Amino acid sequence: MRCKPSFFSAIATSMTILAIAPPMLARPEPLPIQDQSWKISQTDNSLPQTATLIYVAPRANGDGSPNNPYPSITAALATKPAAGTVIQLQQGVYSAATGEVFPIKLPTGVTLRGEPTVRGVNTFIQGSGKFISPSFASQNITVLANDDVRIEGLTITNPNTRGTAVWVESGKRVAIANNTFINSDREGLFLTGTANAIVTENVFRKNGANGLSAVGSSTGEIRNNIFESTGFGLAIGQKSSVNVSDNNILNNVDGIVISNLSAPTLRNNLIADNQRNGVVILRDRKGYPTPDLGTSTNLGKNTFRNNLGKDLNNNSGVTQVAVGNTLDPKKIAGDIAFVGESPTTPAPQIASNPVPSISPKISPNLRSPVPNNPPVNSSTNTIPNTVDSVEITRSPQTRFTPPASPPKALPPSNNSTLIEPLPDVPQPISSSKFVPNGTPTQLSSVPPNSKPKTTPIRPSQNINNDILIDRDPVPVIPPTPVTPTQSKFIPTTPQTTPSIPNNTSNYATYIQPSPVPYNAKVAALVPPPAREAFPYLVVIPSADSDVLSRVQSAVPTAKIIPSRFGNIIMVQGYPDRNRAEVLKTIMRSEIGLDARVVHQNNL
Repeated sequence: MRCKPSFFSAIATSMTILAIAPPMLARPEPLPIQDQSWKISQTDNSLPQTATLIYVAPRANGDGSPNNPYPSITAALATKPAAGTVIQLQQGVYSAATGEVFPIKLPTGVTLRGEPTVRGVNTFIQGSGKFISPSFASQNITVLANDDVRIEGLTITNPNTRGTAVWVESGKRVAIANNTFINSDREGLFLTGTANAIVTENVFRKNGANGLSAVGSSTGEIRNNIFESTGFGLAIGQKSSVNVSDNNILNNVDGIVISNLSAPTLRNNLIADNQRNGVVILRDRKGYPTPDLGTSTNLGKNTFRNNLGKDLNNNSGVTQVAVGNTLDPKKIAGDIAFVGESPTTPAPQIASNPVPSISPKISPNLRSPVPNNPPVNSSTNTIPNTVDSVEITRSPQTRFTPPASPPKALPPSNNSTLIEPLPDVPQPISSSKFVPNGTPTQLSSVPPNSKPKTTPIRPSQNINNDILIDRDPVPVIPPTPVTPTQSKFIPTTPQTTPSIPNNTSNYATYIQPSPVPYNAKVAALVPPPAREAFPYLVVIPSADSDVLSRVQSAVPTAKIIPSRFGNIIMVQGYPDRNRAEVLKTIMRSEIGLDARVVHQNNL
C-alpha cells in the first residue's frame, strides 16, 4: 500500500508527457518554396537582414513580391524606394524592349542586385540614355549612381556610340562589386567630380576606350578587379587620387595611363601582356602626375610581365619614385628612382588672379545653359566653384584673340557646338621665292592683290550670349602673342638651294621641306582609335608643311583638312574625349605643337 502514491504519481506524470508530446513530435508544416531564380541572391551573406526587398523580373506584371515581381527596374524605381531598399533582379535581360527607361538613376541608399556569386553572368542590363553631367556636359550612360548606392551581381553594357555603362557623378560611399562590365563603346565605369567609390571583384572586358576612368577629384578603392582586352585598362586623370591594388591588368593596349595632376596609389597589381605599355605617366601643361608606385617604407609590389612595349614609361618630365616593384630594367623609359621615402613632390601651383570677365551680364534665361549645371549666384552673376573652377567666356569672334592658355574640350551642349576655339589659320607658306632683284619674299597660295577668303559667320552663329564653360581653372600663365609656328628642324643631310632657272618668266622655285624621321618613341604613346574615329578631333591650327611633317613623325595618318577657320592639320579622331585629350597632351609635350581638341560639328 505504501507504493500506491508512487504508482499514481507515475501515471499522472505519463499522462502529462503524452499531452505534451504530440505537438513536439508532429511534423512541421512545409515552408513555401520560392522560385529557384532567387536562390543565389537570397543565400548571399552580404544581403542586409533588415533590408526592404523589391523583386523584379523581365516582362512580369506584379507588385514587387517574390512570386509576383515588378516587370522592370524602372517600375520598381517609380515606387520611390527609401534608402536601404534592395531591388533584387531575376535572371534575364533588362533593356528598352522590356520597359526600361535609360539612364537608370539609382536614388540614395538603394541597392541594385542580381547574382553576386557569379558576377551577374545571367542578369544583363543593356541600354543607354542622355545624362547632362555637371562636369562633362551631355553623356550617354546606362546607370547613374547616387550617394550610398550599391551595384552588385550584374552584367552591364552600353554598346551605343560613346556609351558608358555606370557613371558616378560626385556620389559618396558608392559600392560596385561582383559585376561584369563588357562591350561598352567607351568605358565600363566612370568616376568624376568628388566621387568616392569602392570598386571590388569586378571584371572589365572588351570595352572600347577604358575599363575604368577616374577623373575630377575622385577617390576610393579599386581592388581585386580584372581589366582585360580594352584600350586603356585604367585611365586616371585630372586630380583623382584613387588607390589601385591587387588587380589583374592584362592584354590591354596600355595597362594604366596616368595624366594631368592625378596622384593615384598603385600596390600589388599584376600588369602583364599589354600590347604596348604597362604604366604610362604623361606630362601636363600645368605640371605632372605624382603617382605613388612604392617607397622605401611602403613597397609598391606591382608585378610587370610580358608587356610588349615598356613596363614603366615615364613621360612626365620629372623623376618618379618607384620602389619595390618587379619589372624588367630594360623596359623602362624616362627617369625612375628606385629609392625614396616618399612619392614625387607635386608641381608648385602658382596662385592666379581672376581673369576679368569679358562676357556680357548673364540674363536670367541663360543662367543654366544645360540642365543640372551649377546654379548662378544671382547677386554676382557668377557660378560657384566646384571641383575645378570654371571660366565663362563669349563665343569667339571671326578673328582669334589668343587666350592665356588653350582651354580643354567640352562635348557639344544645347547652346553651342563649340568645343575649343580655333584661330583663323594663315594660308600655307611653302618656302621662299626668288624675285628678279634677288630679294627673297614669302610665297603664299593667295593670289596677289586679293584677300584670303573666309567663310562669313551669320549673326545667328555669332551670338555673344552663348556661354562656354571651361573645365580647367583660370590659366596662370600670362598671355603671349601667337605667331605662326615655324619649323626649326635641321635635316641630317645637307640640302642645297636649287638654282634659279634660266627662264626668268618663272621666278617661283619651291623648296620641298625635308620629312621628319619617324619617331617610334612618341608614336608608341599615341592612343589608337576605336571602331570609329569621330567626333572628337585633335587638330593643330596650322597648315604649314613643316608642321605637318613633325606631326606625321608620330602620327603618319595626320593630314591637312579644310575648316571654317581655314586649312588646319587634323592629327587623329576618336569616339571619346579621353583619348583625344591624351593625344593633345602628347602633341604639346613631346612634339611642341599647339594641339587642340574640337568637336566635328565645330568645323
